[in-house]
Formats: sequence, structure tokens, C-alpha cells
Amino acid sequence: MFPRQAVGSVVGIEGMVGSLGSALFAFFAGHILQLTHSYASLFGIAASAYLLALMILWLLAPGLKKVELVVA
Repeated sequence: MFPRQAVGSVVGIEGMVGSLGSALFAFFAGHILQLTHSYASLFGIAASAYLLALMILWLLAPGLKKVELVVA
């Protein structure tokens, strides 16, 4: 999907964005818990995050196919 020279940079950016997202989620989780006094909305957000990520992956990379292992 990316050229060999860019893989390290892409993985680094991905790690940074993932860490930033988890920090923001932790910040907003405290506010949500303070407002609702319930974990139900947080579990709903966490559960839907995977489905949202899958839909984004399908939209951005529709031609991805399963890798087939060829044994010589």
C-alpha cells in the first residue's frame, strides 16, 4: 500500500495518532462519566469505534485483498 521507504514514517504517524486518540478518549471519558454517571455510553463508543474504523478502511482502500501464501 505504501512504498518501502515510507513504511517507517507511516507507522510512526499512525502510532502518534493512536496515542493522541487514546489520550483524548481518556480526557473525554472523565467528562462523560461525570455527566452521565454510567459506563454504558463509553462502552457504546468503544464498540462502535471498531465498526467505524472498518468502514473507513473499506472506503479508503476498497481494493485490499487477502494475502495468499505460496509455498514453493
